[in-house]
Amino acid sequence: MVFAAFTPTFSGHETFVLRSNWLKKGYDVIKHYPDLFSRPDAYVKLGVGKNMAQSIRYWGRVCGMFDKKPDGTGYEPTPLGDWLLADTGTDPFLASPASWWLLHWQLAARPEAAMSWFYTFNMLRHGEFSLAQVGASLKALATEHGWRVPSTATIERDVDCLVRCYTRPSTRQLETAVEDALLCPLMELGLLQPVPSQRLYRLSNGLQPTLPDALVAYAIHAMIKDSDSKTISFRRLSYDQARLGGSFGWTRIPYSNGCIGLKQ
Repeated sequence: MVFAAFTPTFSGHETFVLRSNWLKKGYDVIKHYPDLFSRPDAYVKLGVGKNMAQSIRYWGRVCGMFDKKPDGTGYEPTPLGDWLLADTGTDPFLASPASWWLLHWQLAARPEAAMSWFYTFNMLRHGEFSLAQVGASLKALATEHGWRVPSTATIERDVDCLVRCYTRPSTRQLETAVEDALLCPLMELGLLQPVPSQRLYRLSNGLQPTLPDALVAYAIHAMIKDSDSKTISFRRLSYDQARLGGSFGWTRIPYSNGCIGLKQ
């Protein structure tokens, strides 16, 4: 796969998974304080710990809800962030499965935002994996493309954070990190499952009954926009699985269930 020129990142979340209220919290505060993340009291404004404040910055950016201003003086909401998270937005508290799928798409389909997510859902060639296996593959990919190669510890922490975003917590996790384990909306998608009694995880592929046709249309539009074209063929959607099929856990494009609805 050929990647555009960018420098991928494998850190920034401070090992905290995405929490349902963080994007709205960050969005609301930067509307009043664009310099939020350069302020020493950022964590006070957000009402969280210091490391959590940095994690909110990470998740807001990789989910496409806010980003640096063009002049570099601070942060501002993106149009997508306004559409989703404003008080009058579509789903500011992320209660709808459509919003969960949107956030997942923002992560899994954009390698420049979250390379570990893109690799796991679009490039992994087998259904089961361990943290070490994905970490080694990502390091090899970084070497191949001339990117700065992260340490093994850094990259495995990144993949571990990914896994915890999508998998339901064990009994031990419930006892030690209830808030961290329960509030990630991506968990509800069912895209990753732990393999019982093994330190392995399995990608769950198949039809996605909670995935709305409108989100599929949004994803296809994004692919068309990135290709500098005005159309995209069903043949390309069928055989170029990266992004669309991979991100949505499809082994094939389900014309009869999802894409066919786009004609209506």
